[in-house]
Amino acid sequence: MDAIASDKDSERLFIALKLPSELRQAVAQECSNLSQKLHFAKWTHPEDYHITLQFLGDTPKAKIPDLIMGLKEMSGQCRPFKLSLDKWNTFGLRAAPRVLWVGVSGELEELNLLAARVHSATHPLGFSAESREYKPHLTVARKYRGKISFDDKLLENLLKLDDEKRSKIFHRDWTIDSFVLYATRMYAIPMYEMIENITF
Repeated sequence: MDAIASDKDSERLFIALKLPSELRQAVAQECSNLSQKLHFAKWTHPEDYHITLQFLGDTPKAKIPDLIMGLKEMSGQCRPFKLSLDKWNTFGLRAAPRVLWVGVSGELEELNLLAARVHSATHPLGFSAESREYKPHLTVARKYRGKISFDDKLLENLLKLDDEKRSKIFHRDWTIDSFVLYATRMYAIPMYEMIENITF
């Protein structure tokens, strides 16, 4: 009973940037094409595309109003900036990666500053930043399950097949002027629910 009560009294939270609709559609189209040749166990639902700023983990619901208040106060220090999607890459073993992701480029100093400000705002509430270096990215697939070893060259060649129009959309920059507090809904599709959108 305690475990059930605990689940109801907490939310699994993270803070992230949401992609604009047109860009989500372009990434989804890329992934649909790639999934015909690259066999991963799970491809991210387009509505779940995001660039994480901080993972918070299981959080008591009673803490959420103070968390939102702290983030809104912090957002007053921020200014809009621009990002664009960049190169595709993987995490994990080269032959059997655990994550396929897309990098970001643009005003990365501002992005890093925003992540640092988020960490500073959440720290007084007991949240800790990860010890790993911050590497902003968009996760698009997990757990490679191909019968042959993953091949970077195949990925590179598949991406070259993009038509020019979609490529222009994919690489277009967009303005970051907000971030989102998300809750994870395990086994739901899409899996992430927006709790609060905080603009600056």
